Amino acid sequence: MFKINIGLIGTGNIAEEHIKIFKTMKNICLYGVTSKTNKFSNQIKLKYNFIKVFKNYNDMAIDKNIDALFIVVSPDQSFNVIKHIIKYKKPFFCEKPAGLSLYQSKILKDLYLKYKTPNLIGFNRRYYSVFKKGLDHLENNGGIRAINIEAHERFWKIKEIIKPNIKKKWQFANNIHMVDLILFFGGKIKKIHINSKKYDKSNIVNYLNASFEFKNSIIGLYSSYWNSPGGWSVSIYGDKHSIVYKPLEKGIIINSKFKNKIIKPNYEDIKFKPGFYYQLKDFIELIKNNKLNTPNLLTSYNSMKLTYTLYK
Repeated sequence: MFKINIGLIGTGNIAEEHIKIFKTMKNICLYGVTSKTNKFSNQIKLKYNFIKVFKNYNDMAIDKNIDALFIVVSPDQSFNVIKHIIKYKKPFFCEKPAGLSLYQSKILKDLYLKYKTPNLIGFNRRYYSVFKKGLDHLENNGGIRAINIEAHERFWKIKEIIKPNIKKKWQFANNIHMVDLILFFGGKIKKIHINSKKYDKSNIVNYLNASFEFKNSIIGLYSSYWNSPGGWSVSIYGDKHSIVYKPLEKGIIINSKFKNKIIKPNYEDIKFKPGFYYQLKDFIELIKNNKLNTPNLLTSYNSMKLTYTLYK
């Protein structure tokens, strides 16, 4: 059996969500763990039977026993970690965002083009089973004609409990998930028109809407109102078929007779954090075959660039 020794960088709550899936896969060995201060590394080692605690991620990256690196650090740390480990050419996964600014994202993109290190960036919404089922349905019924994405952030609820440097970059730290879905559903952009306003002293664009024309003739709308009650949702429109995801984890198909059909998520998206299981399967395929047709540092840069364009 093809065996993969994983080195985990980061020990926060999200790391354990990934570890739960690792533990179900027989070809995965939880070999090493490290974190910024290693405060919780020994606890994670004992709890999940890792073989070794590493002093730092550089020691982990050069260890010949490690086949791949799994980076689950806070958004303000990912840039430095990737910048230092990418030269070792070991496949790595990193939770989004890869960097906390367009400048950092460009540096990482250029490093990827230089070293060709296989990587996967964790835009897990792309892997939702309800998204795949909905897209398959529309593909069989004439394809997508239009999309509508709402990315309201409830910013007044979270801005006091996150680090100030992350709060100032919240469009990259969190909202990029929804910006990435613009490109995921719509494809390459031909034209874009943006309206935006800043309504408080934070100097952040907290009300914006944008209209898109994509190169494949799809049209789209994107709205993001951070200081008004709301949430994330996606609506996809085809010929006599519409699909609404509100919340994103649940889908409803509406046909020409206005009858609703619920899109049921796969078992893995119920048992684990949605998208994580299929994302991890893709990462394993990347390690085995050294090929990737899924979100990487180039994809991340394109989403960062669009995020910058929308929120500048």
